[in-house]
Amino acid sequence: MPPIASDALVLKTSKLGETSKLVILLTRERGKVRAVAKGARGTRSRYQSALEPLSEVRVGLYGRQGTELFRLGQCDLVRSAFPAGGRGLETSLTLSYFAELLDAFAQEGEAEDAVYRLAIAVVRAAEEGRDIVALARYLEAWLLRLAGLYPQLDRCAACGNALPSGPLAYHHVTHGFVCASCGPASGPVLQKPVREFLREVFATAPSAVTTPPEAARVLESFHQNLIRRHLERDLRSYRVMHDVARGTA
Repeated sequence: MPPIASDALVLKTSKLGETSKLVILLTRERGKVRAVAKGARGTRSRYQSALEPLSEVRVGLYGRQGTELFRLGQCDLVRSAFPAGGRGLETSLTLSYFAELLDAFAQEGEAEDAVYRLAIAVVRAAEEGRDIVALARYLEAWLLRLAGLYPQLDRCAACGNALPSGPLAYHHVTHGFVCASCGPASGPVLQKPVREFLREVFATAPSAVTTPPEAARVLESFHQNLIRRHLERDLRSYRVMHDVARGTA
């Protein structure tokens, strides 16, 4: 038996040496880990398509306690994300964004069951053909919330009083939504339909979330600002996705 046996989601692979790959996995048992898949680039690789990004796998990992780089042994494909990626360019690019976003937020060597379950649920919802834009906002919102970065939707970040129904006004100084008494807010303002969409995101499974309202375009920018502030960088996959969408339009 390997020292670690775990369900996992493949986040990224890169070339290593002549025939091997470096694999980044989001595991249920150990959070994010890095492992060497020896011979994975060979013509007779035992891993075959199991190492495609966002594939759901069952892995065996070998390495001493405290190691930063494991050796990948067993890697059985449980569920492939390939059918979802084959639905079109937008879906394929968005799935690549999902993988990079999860890689950026997942903690190295720390089991985070909530993050793992979120990742699996979102990928499976994409495979079911759910709205890919809704899933992108869903994953962003939940990763930010689980990291303690998403502002409360019902309480003023300045005075702590209940926020009235209606639009949400964000204020950069307080890093949250504020009431009229604590304004003026620096923006952006999320209109009421967007607020209701967020309530749905935080109350339902990704497979049940509905298509975001047209006004939710501002939500994408809002999320990206929060992500950029946390990571102190832009995600390459998001830039590619955005550039392709702009070129297609």
